[in-house]
Amino acid sequence: MKTLAALVGAVALAAGSAQALGTGNVDHDMPSAPVVAQNPIEVEAAQVLSSAELARVGVEANTTLTVSDFTAPGERSTYIR
Repeated sequence: MKTLAALVGAVALAAGSAQALGTGNVDHDMPSAPVVAQNPIEVEAAQVLSSAELARVGVEANTTLTVSDFTAPGERSTYIR
């Protein structure tokens, strides 16, 4: 009985692996070219990362990072408390 259960389990795992290697969940909308920042600016890491994030990625607070600038031109259209 244990042999039969092990055999059924192995077949189930093999079938799941074969399905995962198939054409399921193909990302047709993924860009084929590298993604490039539209408005790159350079800032210190401490301005965009918390201390926990800095420690996790092993980056010093004064390291210069290149990030995208998403600020909209003109006045803000949202209410600020």
